[in-house]
Amino acid sequence: MFLTGMMGSGKSTIAPLLAARWQAPWVDLDARVERMFGITIPEMFAIGESWFRSRETAALASLVREPGVSARTVVVATGGGVVVAPRNRELMRSVGHVVHLDVPVERLAARLMRSDDLGNRPLLSGTLAEVKGRLQQLLADRCLAYGSATLTVDADTSLEVCVERVAGAIAAYGS
Repeated sequence: MFLTGMMGSGKSTIAPLLAARWQAPWVDLDARVERMFGITIPEMFAIGESWFRSRETAALASLVREPGVSARTVVVATGGGVVVAPRNRELMRSVGHVVHLDVPVERLAARLMRSDDLGNRPLLSGTLAEVKGRLQQLLADRCLAYGSATLTVDADTSLEVCVERVAGAIAAYGS
């Protein structure tokens, strides 16, 4: 199962909670990209976003080829832009459910500004208004890609409720 959504939607926080609930492993795709290529995501973006995106696709492809990934439950927290490439959407759907964590731009911006984590997010910087504007632009660009998910879950809530919503949506959809 792949968690997708904008930066700040909770993918990396919710993934280990779902994995614990299901007694399953979880993978942070961004961390996998960094391990595979030996440099940080901001360093990759300094080379170029397209360079980073090709490495992201390579990391995703290597993950879905692993023998246990399609045979059992694995929870994957993806990067916010992984859905941009049609190939990535196909790869994720080929081995599991894709769940889009939907959170309004205002809440995303507030979470990201509060997390003091903007330095690690190459696509964001600046004031709250600038971050909101950039998030709105990214969301508009990615709207159809996020909409291609198997399920969309309202993640504008507490962690506990969000985990329940995702688990309930997966159960209702059928695993």
